[in-house]
Parts: sequence; C-alpha cells; structure tokens
Amino acid sequence: MVAPDPLSHWIVLLDIEDFSLRAETAQATLHEELYHVVEFALARAGLGLDACSVQDRGDGMLILIPIGTSPTRLLRELVRGLEDALVEHGGKYNDDHRMRLRVGLHQGLVIQRGQRWTGTAVNDLARLVDAAPVKQVLARATRAHLVVVVSEEIHRSVVLGRYPGIDPAAYLPADFVTKHDEPRRGWVTVPGYPAPPGLPADPGESPRDRGRHGGTPGTGGNAGGVGGGTDTGSPAPPPTLHIQDVMHSQLAVGEGALAVGGDYVEGNKNVYGSAPAPEDPAPHRTPADGS
Repeated sequence: MVAPDPLSHWIVLLDIEDFSLRAETAQATLHEELYHVVEFALARAGLGLDACSVQDRGDGMLILIPIGTSPTRLLRELVRGLEDALVEHGGKYNDDHRMRLRVGLHQGLVIQRGQRWTGTAVNDLARLVDAAPVKQVLARATRAHLVVVVSEEIHRSVVLGRYPGIDPAAYLPADFVTKHDEPRRGWVTVPGYPAPPGLPADPGESPRDRGRHGGTPGTGGNAGGVGGGTDTGSPAPPPTLHIQDVMHSQLAVGEGALAVGGDYVEGNKNVYGSAPAPEDPAPHRTPADGS
C-alpha cells in the first residue's frame, strides 16, 4: 500500500505530570479536565478544538493544528490560555487532582491514516516532552502550572523573531540524549519564571553542532542540574588573540606557543616550532677597558 502524502503541521503535545501515580478516580477527572483546559487555551489562540485533529493519549493529547495558523499567535496565546485555565482548575480541585502539564510545540511533516499518525516530527516532539531535563524543570518550578518546550526549529524561527508577547530571554536550552544515543536540544520556558530553574544559563553549543565540528557529543554539561539558570555547561573557549600592526618581529604566546615572524600586515608569516631565546647583548665596553 502506498503511503499518503504527508502534510506539514504545527504539532502540540501535552502530558499531565505524574498521571500514572494518581488514583483511578483522579485520573478520570484529570483526563476530562484536560479537554476543558485545552479547549479554553485553543480558543484564546482563535482555534476550536473541533477544528483540530486530536489524538487522545490517556495521560495527554497530541494535536495537529490547522494549516495556515499563525505560529506566533499559537505559541503566545496557547501558553497564556493554558496558564489561565490551569489556575482556574487549581481553584476547583484539591491536591489529589492537581494538574500540571509538560507542553511541547514542533513543526513538521505528518502522515495521517485515520487516528494513526506517523512522522519524524511526531517522534521528535514526544522525545522533547519526555526528556529528563524538561521533567526536572517542572519538578523544580514548584509554583508553575506548566513547562513549555519547543524544538530548535521553532526557537530559531519563532522565539528568536522577537514577536510581541514572546520573550527569547525566558527560554534556555535543554540538552539530552535519546535512548538511541542521539543528541537532542529543546528550548524550555516556564510561565511566571524569568528563566527555567535547574538549567544552565550557558551550556555551550548545541550537541548536534559539537558532533558536526568533530567534537564528542554531550548532554550540555549540567543540563537539568541544580542552579536555576546559573550553572555552567561546556567550558568557555579560550579568548581569541587579536594582533594588529605587528611589523618585522616575532611573537610567542604561552607555553609551547608558536612564534610568528615576518610582516603580519602583508601576510608574510613564517611559523617556527618554538620561539628562539633572545641572545645576550654584547657587553658594552668603554675606551677605559683597553679595547
């Protein structure tokens, strides 16, 4: 059977925190309430739940957003709507029915066969939402009602666009490795927090880029560790030395450094294995020395 042509969608995935640890009666209530929360949030973004393709996942929902929806409006208003709806939910229920969400947003090709959806974009989004650093951020953000993670593509094209209501400074990268040893990076934000707690403020370059440059793929140093956005990840590169107007001279910097000789401005450089030791100057003699 020939697979149908895929369509490009904005994809939203929601997962209820600690759903499997709840009593069955609480699970039933949370499952029903999730639809009310999502319906309210989508309405804030100008969408109806019935206009979207929805796949029930028991402890969450996978939603394909209608083609032509503004991604900036979707990200901005969906997050605001979810936050408001979850606050209202918390006012109606006790702690046994507390609902906190991990929410992911991605874009890509999806093949639909009825209620069966396949595609790399769907799989990648599921990995983002289920990543350990994302779960740890929500666990540390005790005042939060949700944590939002977006793919690198969404971060680059939407978040960094500095569109109204979307603050790039509120997002930090979360690096992790999949069960197939594939390095991944998502970008995380927590409504109500200036930065996601527990993520390093400067984890270094993306693990994909580290592998591309020939380095060893990693998980972003202390990603997901203690620090509230203050930990360091990959070590900072050494400072770059800038040299200008060096004429007819040699330069050696640091232990084992190379010496550069020649006219730097004209590009006539000779590189030696080590800087030669300077010769002792000839002793200064006066006529009184008899020479």
